[in-house]
Amino acid sequence: MAVAHPHLALFPHGLNAGAKLLIYLVLSIVLLTLDSHYRALDRVRGGFNLLLVPIEQGVQAPWLAWRTMDAFFVRQAELVQENHALRAQSIAWDLERQHNHQLEQENRTLRALLGLRARVMLPSTSAEIIAIPRDPWRRLFTVDAGSIQGIQGGSAVIDAQGLLGQVTRVYPAASEITLLTDKEQAVPITIARTGQHAILFGTGSDDYLELRYLPHSTDIRNGDLLVTSGLDGLYPPGLPVARIQHINAGAGQEFDNVICRPVAAIDRNRQVLIIHHTPVR
Repeated sequence: MAVAHPHLALFPHGLNAGAKLLIYLVLSIVLLTLDSHYRALDRVRGGFNLLLVPIEQGVQAPWLAWRTMDAFFVRQAELVQENHALRAQSIAWDLERQHNHQLEQENRTLRALLGLRARVMLPSTSAEIIAIPRDPWRRLFTVDAGSIQGIQGGSAVIDAQGLLGQVTRVYPAASEITLLTDKEQAVPITIARTGQHAILFGTGSDDYLELRYLPHSTDIRNGDLLVTSGLDGLYPPGLPVARIQHINAGAGQEFDNVICRPVAAIDRNRQVLIIHHTPVR
């Protein structure tokens, strides 16, 4: 094993710790001064930096990877939460928009009913539909006005376009309205263009009514307006009821089969008008 020559050592005879510290301190100051004025240690510093950068990057790589993954999952969670919040807000806006649209429709209907009330020369009461039965064979509904509001059985019920039906049952605070499209309903009418009288029958469908027992010689046309005749003493005369949609004059048949379409919005109403007309018994 090689032994260092005593003359090659920095302190061959040995120095105490204080002296060594002083010498090293002086050397450090000299090196700092030289580096500050002449950049003498730039190459040494550059070499160390070249060696340390890969080590530093290797040490920091797991931490940077963890931070990247953590940020990704946090962002994903934030995006999912934000997506849910946006969906909930969109649903709330859709509901509010539908509600506002419904209110606008109801306001238009109410304004039309108020205008109709001003034209109808009979006292009347506005009512709102509160129930529709599930019986598919009956065409009726319930409104929120009854005997307390002066409603009587047999009273005509209309909307802004024309006749809907009649009051068939009265309770203290509600009434049952049977639509003119019910199979049990028949309305005496007059063809407005000619004055011809006839009977209009319900079919059980809200889409059409039937004029029955009309001779082939009857003067009728598609589009003719049918109004209540008032001859039954039940409905006041002159209320619009339906328009003729199709005339089936089959050969060999004694009478024409006439299909009519109600002018009232049979299945699209929320508010109606009940006419206080005392039926003639």
